[in-house]
Amino acid sequence: MDWEVDLDQLPVTCAHTPHLVVALIDAAAAHLAALATHTALTEAAESIQTVITNADPGTVDWFAAGLLGTVAQLEDKRVPHLGHTRRALLSALRDLQQENAAWPRNPDRSEVPSSHTIICPGLCECLAALGLHRLPTAEPTVVVYAADLDEHRVTVTIHPDDGYRTQLDVVGPEPTPWRVSFSPDTPNAVIVAAIRHAIRAPKPPNA
Repeated sequence: MDWEVDLDQLPVTCAHTPHLVVALIDAAAAHLAALATHTALTEAAESIQTVITNADPGTVDWFAAGLLGTVAQLEDKRVPHLGHTRRALLSALRDLQQENAAWPRNPDRSEVPSSHTIICPGLCECLAALGLHRLPTAEPTVVVYAADLDEHRVTVTIHPDDGYRTQLDVVGPEPTPWRVSFSPDTPNAVIVAAIRHAIRAPKPPNA
């Protein structure tokens, strides 16, 4: 989260504003649980994908494919919850900041931009499967994927710090460029469907 909490000050803060500390603990526990669920589902999907990849050529492991679909549906349903828990934790940290018991960590300016891992539950895997490639960015809190196609370029920008708000940009012949923004609660399936449309044709879905 790139925040620091003064553990020495926390008992004092809890003594006169216990509701803030309790809210922080509850929010942190909920977000850690959501992250653990995301990690478990992601690793399960990777394991199933390995089984499918290693299958004999010309055969389809329908059982494994069904399992992968079930895991993907569960992950898709959990994405909004992960965003909610993150925003709740940030809110609790900001409330505690008013008591000088927590503060944002100062970024290390010497760090190479986007050199650290940012979790984008499920969506990054979908983008890679569609042929988009991750690009380096000047903002370490933003994740960008793009694909250069025959007549147009598709770019997907993800904002993990804003509940995984996602933006789709298409640039090419008329009537492009066009842009679609997806709120943090948008299911991955909806975002992926729009990206698939953008890959097939440069025109907006309602054009």
